[in-house]
Amino acid sequence: MDVDYSEWDALEVMLTNRSCLANVKQLMIEFHTREVVTTAKSSRDELTRYWRIFSGIYHLGFKLWNVWNNPYCNFRSKRTLKMSYTGCFNAYYVNVKYLD
Repeated sequence: MDVDYSEWDALEVMLTNRSCLANVKQLMIEFHTREVVTTAKSSRDELTRYWRIFSGIYHLGFKLWNVWNNPYCNFRSKRTLKMSYTGCFNAYYVNVKYLD
């Protein structure tokens, strides 16, 4: 799923209606943070929302198999010595309920 920051809304709906993901064996998502769609940084509330969604995916049986940064979303921090960060990353999950 790569929907450029709308993945958070889509995943919240899927986690609310758990049957949406009941038969899903693998899940690949490109996650985006606010920095990709605006110059503002992610707020504490947004970071809490991200964590809640990650936790929900985990509790449905999806375990993180692999994660990697997407170099197209790199940006420089003005506050931390101009270090490079990413505003999006790819995550590949496997539903362990189907591992037999």
